[in-house]
Amino acid sequence: MKQHKLSPSQTTVLTLGHDKGTFTAQDVPLNGGARKKVIDSLLNKQLIKAIPSKGNWVDYALTPAGRQAIGVEEVPSEPKKSPVSKSKTRPGSKLDQVIKMLTRPEGATIAQIMEQTNWQQHTVRGTLAGALKKRLGMTIESEKPGGQERVYRITAGLEACA
Repeated sequence: MKQHKLSPSQTTVLTLGHDKGTFTAQDVPLNGGARKKVIDSLLNKQLIKAIPSKGNWVDYALTPAGRQAIGVEEVPSEPKKSPVSKSKTRPGSKLDQVIKMLTRPEGATIAQIMEQTNWQQHTVRGTLAGALKKRLGMTIESEKPGGQERVYRITAGLEACA
């Protein structure tokens, strides 16, 4: 199934549909033309469908593709993809450099990673939590030996970058 890039408004409408079950255009927290444009785009992408209604408004409901688009349902017709693809990191990239530093026996500190990549502290922390833990599924452990700087190491999930 095709992956859809959603605008914040589209995501809001799909979430509303998931939370309420069915919804009307009047429920959508947008006005006039913007509301119509978002609903029409979701209908065209087949992420929502119009359903029979008793009132003056048309009711809408999420399709399985709509639920999958906001991550609340897997589409069973597709084989489940492994979180590990051929390679999630480009050899020699900064992310690859970070992974190599974190797999050393001595691990790496935030300061060492900052120096190696020329990144700011918040970028390093975001990379550890986002790219490595969430996207690549790696397990990162840290320790703070005797008042020194915290040291980080990858302890599992390295097959994700093989």
